[in-house]
Amino acid sequence: MVLPAWSVRQLWLNIDAAKLSPGDWTTRIRFRTLEVEPKEAFAELNVKVWPIHLSQKQPLRLCQWGYVHSSILKDMPDAALNDQVRHGTNVFVATNAFAPPATFDESGELVGDIDFTAHDEYVRRHSPYGIILFFNYQQALKGPAEQLSPTWIKAYKQWIGAWVKHLQKMGLGYDDFAFYPVDEPGLHKGQVDRVVALAAPIRQVDADVKIYTDPVARTSMADLIKMAPYIDIWCPNRNGYLLHQGGDKLDFIKSTGATVWTYECEGDAKHQSPLGYYRAQSWLVWRHGLSGIGFWSYCTSRHDPWTEPRGGQDYLLIYQGDGVVTSKRWEAVRDGIEDYDLLMQLQQAVDEPPAQAPAEAVRAAQNFLRKEAPAIGAYCGLDENGTLPGVDGLAGARRVEDRRWQAIQAARQKMAELLLELQEAH
Repeated sequence: MVLPAWSVRQLWLNIDAAKLSPGDWTTRIRFRTLEVEPKEAFAELNVKVWPIHLSQKQPLRLCQWGYVHSSILKDMPDAALNDQVRHGTNVFVATNAFAPPATFDESGELVGDIDFTAHDEYVRRHSPYGIILFFNYQQALKGPAEQLSPTWIKAYKQWIGAWVKHLQKMGLGYDDFAFYPVDEPGLHKGQVDRVVALAAPIRQVDADVKIYTDPVARTSMADLIKMAPYIDIWCPNRNGYLLHQGGDKLDFIKSTGATVWTYECEGDAKHQSPLGYYRAQSWLVWRHGLSGIGFWSYCTSRHDPWTEPRGGQDYLLIYQGDGVVTSKRWEAVRDGIEDYDLLMQLQQAVDEPPAQAPAEAVRAAQNFLRKEAPAIGAYCGLDENGTLPGVDGLAGARRVEDRRWQAIQAARQKMAELLLELQEAH
């Protein structure tokens, strides 16, 4: 890392402790000037590795709508995929560019072969790492009749049936993909009815195929009830359902027994609190009993994120450079995913405590999960400080972040201590 003269840079260190044995580790970082007679300085780095392991399978879903093919990262797809996976992404959204094109005739019969070329390349690259959501896929079905007409629906059923069988031949099961027909139903008139119109034929073709939807705040209870028979994965907007409104609608969604995630797409991303908006979303969904988070967006822009935002709000989580350049926000997302894993492990230890577990340790874990963990979840839009700088500007935001950092670090250490005590009781 080279620092230009008379400048300041922040150094971010990611430490992979997977191969380190538990204990306290120390190393030194050397800083050296580029001169004939260089000056050197050292910073000591201390790391404590706990004998606590993350789950082999990540329990929290992460979706960030990374449309790499049309973004600033389009020339580095491998680096982008590796970066997404390293940061916990296990939900991938395939746009209609990767839906298999098909054509039908005047009678609603498919003609010619379905073209799975681009589709198969995308599926092979992404399916090993998580579930694929096929978004706006219906645009790939072409013919002489309008969408949702009886003729189009007839062809649509044949197409969906052939598509699902093709996915199964590729080795994907029903838990490995879902159809995502409409984005944010409720945002505009007629979208809820469109979800139902596109989902109902899928149910008739194969009742086990999963369907995803992401309702917004203005989606009414009546709308949710209308969609409920067809939805397997709900992803309601955080602002509209998890904060100061929409609790009754969230309760209904959860009562359906379907999978429930959440997402948010507030703009002004570079000013959003890395700890509150990004890391604490994992704590917030744990507080609500949900199993997935999401952010718009990883890289979905053609504009340069290094400069002043163009083309609308600034949403991006990364930058482009010599490979993918991370951000504090993106690192905070990964930290939150790890926090959620520890929360789930601790909850399981409380629900099914080891026979020899000290009663005091179980009570301490129960108290932590009942009081301290929900308080950290409140950083994600429920406490008075919010997730954006207030009237006292960035200086005030820094003071808030410092307090949140101390609280999160203390909570993470406490989770490790409690898990260690409970696991040793086995």
